[in-house]
Amino acid sequence: MVEVHKVSGAAFDGNVYLVLDERPILVDTGMMAGPTLKNIKKYIDPEKIEMIVLTHCHHDHSGAAPELKKATGARLLLSEKEIGCVGDELASVAYLFGQQAPEYKVDEPLKEGMMIDTGKWKLEVMETPGHSQGSLCLYERNEKVLFSGDTVFPDGNIGRTDMFGGDTEELVHSIERLTKLDVMTMYPGHMEITNRDVNRQIQMSLRFAKSI
Repeated sequence: MVEVHKVSGAAFDGNVYLVLDERPILVDTGMMAGPTLKNIKKYIDPEKIEMIVLTHCHHDHSGAAPELKKATGARLLLSEKEIGCVGDELASVAYLFGQQAPEYKVDEPLKEGMMIDTGKWKLEVMETPGHSQGSLCLYERNEKVLFSGDTVFPDGNIGRTDMFGGDTEELVHSIERLTKLDVMTMYPGHMEITNRDVNRQIQMSLRFAKSI
């Protein structure tokens, strides 16, 4: 059985998920490595983590990437559309948090249709721009699990489109794609994990996005 634990450890962090499968991975890193590492150690030796998958380059999801990459030795994956945003305070919106954008090496660029094989789970990479140019979602078709990044959140909420690389029209199109999935459990980039009529919640997000 695959376990998913939310291990983010700092206020204002994006959610960080530890996926415990045959090949453990992290989805996003948050901004502060120390508290997150402390939480990871409750479940696993950090050095056993094989991959860090970033849903997008924004600082609250990637700021701790260099430290967590060093602590785990994991390969780091990010959308091919956002590799050029690494270290850029505007594109990463690090300035909103009063911090500098860190530099880190991307070991593999991600693009539409790629599969991240963690063992029992096969996570399909979906390009879902709108919140940022290279925003991604990860979908496990058999278990109907969605890591939604900052594309959609519970209860019909959506990612902002008023920052660098944001585009409301693209976000609407991206959410329309998500409404075609069958989702039982959603792991969002912010707010709480939900398994309550998730398909309906995504439809609510689409209506909200179209109303903007």
